[in-house]
Amino acid sequence: MDPSTRPPEISSLIRLLDDRDPFVTDQVGNRLVELGTEAVPFLEMASRGENLTLKIRALEILGRIAPRQLAEAFRDLSHTHSGNDIDLEKGVLLLMQFGHPSADPDQVHQQLDKLAEGLAPKIKPQDPATRVLEQLTDYLFGQHGFHGNQENYGDPDNSYFDTVLKNKTGLPISLSALCILIGQRLEIPIVGVGLPYHFIALYHSTDDSILFDPFHKGRILTPEKCSEMVRGFGIPFEDHYLLPVTHREILTRMIQNLINVYQKLGEEEKTNSLKEYSQILMGQK
Repeated sequence: MDPSTRPPEISSLIRLLDDRDPFVTDQVGNRLVELGTEAVPFLEMASRGENLTLKIRALEILGRIAPRQLAEAFRDLSHTHSGNDIDLEKGVLLLMQFGHPSADPDQVHQQLDKLAEGLAPKIKPQDPATRVLEQLTDYLFGQHGFHGNQENYGDPDNSYFDTVLKNKTGLPISLSALCILIGQRLEIPIVGVGLPYHFIALYHSTDDSILFDPFHKGRILTPEKCSEMVRGFGIPFEDHYLLPVTHREILTRMIQNLINVYQKLGEEEKTNSLKEYSQILMGQK
């Protein structure tokens, strides 16, 4: 169909959304979902109108379209750098939009900027790695009170950055991602380390390598302590567990955490959408 003919078609479909015949509304809904992004402005307008039936049905269809739009956004993200690593910040903001569609990515970006601006004066160019890391962890986990959510570990909000920043709590991987994103703004070389069952972070430069644990307020870890931790999970330790992981791997693991959560909650649609995003990032779709 010629795109120029679609606005009149979409307007007609919107008007049919409050038809009394369920067959008609089902067919109309399916067609609007098929039109996807083109239908979104019309549906958003209907969702703000006074017709309650139209509003409810428009919101339901928007909810069906959103996962498809995000799939395309994840596909674009995955191909952004032609085989190089992805933009972690864009990735966590896309994931946030999946869980909290009304969250504002620009606001989260600004909150991260503000955190970095507050830390910047505390760090001097000549500071050794130990001093920089001490300032970073004291600032985030001491002064600002970020901490691991041990009481409600399985809460999906631990993975979405708007609520991580609001509640100042999260999973090991989301708090490690926070350190990475603040580090990027200040040229502090923080990377992720994907230990089995417990994600940690690493100050990683040509001169220094310091492992630390954002879930436990940035405590410093030795390789021996990491080995002990992994063996405590019943897994034989292997040296490669201490290697840095890519941003693509971080985002994929964050998605897998949410898949595990929503599977336990019996939320099949969310689980299936997240599996699709994971497959896209891994180049399987």
